[in-house]
Amino acid sequence: MKDIKNLDEKLAQSEKENEELRLRVEELTDFIENASLPLHWVDGEGIIIWANQAELDTFGYTKEEYIGFPISNFHADQEVINDILTRLINNETLQNYSARLKCKDGSVKDVLISSNVLRKDGKFVHTRCFTRDITAIIEEKERNRELLLELAQLAAIIDSSNDAIISKTLEGTITSWNESAERMFGYTDAEIIGHPIQSLIPSDRQDEEFHILSRLRSGDQVKHFETKRLTKTGNVLDVSLTISPIRNAKGDMVGLSTIARDIAEKKQEEQRKNDFVSMVSHELKTPLTAITSYVQLLIKNSKKDGTDLSLPIITRIEVQAKKMISMIHDFLNMARMEDGKINLHNETFELRPLVEEIAGDTNLLTSKHTIKLLDCEAINLHADRDKIGQVLMNLVSNAIKYSPMGGTITIGCEKQAGKVKIFVSDEGIGISKADQKRLFERFYRVNNEKLNGVTGFGIGLYLVSEILRYHNSQIEVESKEETGSTFHFSLKIQEG
Repeated sequence: MKDIKNLDEKLAQSEKENEELRLRVEELTDFIENASLPLHWVDGEGIIIWANQAELDTFGYTKEEYIGFPISNFHADQEVINDILTRLINNETLQNYSARLKCKDGSVKDVLISSNVLRKDGKFVHTRCFTRDITAIIEEKERNRELLLELAQLAAIIDSSNDAIISKTLEGTITSWNESAERMFGYTDAEIIGHPIQSLIPSDRQDEEFHILSRLRSGDQVKHFETKRLTKTGNVLDVSLTISPIRNAKGDMVGLSTIARDIAEKKQEEQRKNDFVSMVSHELKTPLTAITSYVQLLIKNSKKDGTDLSLPIITRIEVQAKKMISMIHDFLNMARMEDGKINLHNETFELRPLVEEIAGDTNLLTSKHTIKLLDCEAINLHADRDKIGQVLMNLVSNAIKYSPMGGTITIGCEKQAGKVKIFVSDEGIGISKADQKRLFERFYRVNNEKLNGVTGFGIGLYLVSEILRYHNSQIEVESKEETGSTFHFSLKIQEG
């Protein structure tokens, strides 16, 4: 009886242990089948023999679509799965091996695979593979990489900008300072960051920051605001400011970004234009006054019996009118050139008659000078006759201007290997080396006491230079002070 009782107790204990074991197996099975981490097994032939629900859900397949198929079917890179299987067959353990798996919807996911092999009696049974989806991490890294690249590009743009770019807090403390700001204002970033923006603002403009901030807070834009700012050395700069709010993720204004552009040259150009307009008004008024006076004199003398002064008076009127018309034409031609609207009307013409026309017109402008023509016969050109005439007229007018005491002005030609060198020389005061370097700049005038009272706008030689550039030529000058000057250029001779 005692033996039977012991047997019953052992059977009961065994049944209890078996039940506990069954429950444990169920728990483990449930844990594996329904774990959040994707798991699968692959046999020695590379066929998927089992996968848990997380694996199927991750890639979008049903069991029927996944289990029983080669694992290589689901890899985007065949060389990768071949390497994985080879390593596992060689009994390696893989930890976080990067791979890309294809989903049912056609997308590809980046994963990390950790796997080893279950073996019995040395034989390959199946793999134990854990798959971790890192697609979101990879995408976030890519976004961060692109963001960093954008930030790097933006930083490069800021550093290489010709404009000063400055950031500051709402209280006016400077927080960033690019290289152009250093060049413009003279402070290094170490010297200025953390200091108030007021150090750059003249004392009579300190209220500007308050008004600018008020405008931005009310939604106004501050663009191209012209004002003045101070450099480290105390110099005052004319600047144009464009100021934008810096906002946080909530949209709250937390600072200001300022782009400052040095407009000193613009201001100087405006002043030059104003001076130019004043000068033009004065210079054009002079010949008009003369014309009016001569006309009045003509009318007065025409009433006198037996006296006819009308011819020389009319001649003087014509000279002054031509002088004014020439000025106006210079203005118009300069405007057309700067707008890129100048057109050449090329034709074949003989040079000698054109030179004679220029000489004839010049004789009306001066009584102190002798006009001499030299070796311009039998030369044909293919060019814009009127504009070449304008070049010669400007050069001859300049020769008169630079020889106020009179003398001989020579218009000459030299044939040189299919080209003709055309020159205009005078016996005047000459031009210094310094002035020769800038002589063909727009609005440049020679500063010489001997030319006091000589009118002009400083555009004649600029026009000469531009017209010849359109003719694939260039104006050159040879001059010696107190001796005279020679201006010359070359054009191709038209044969036949």
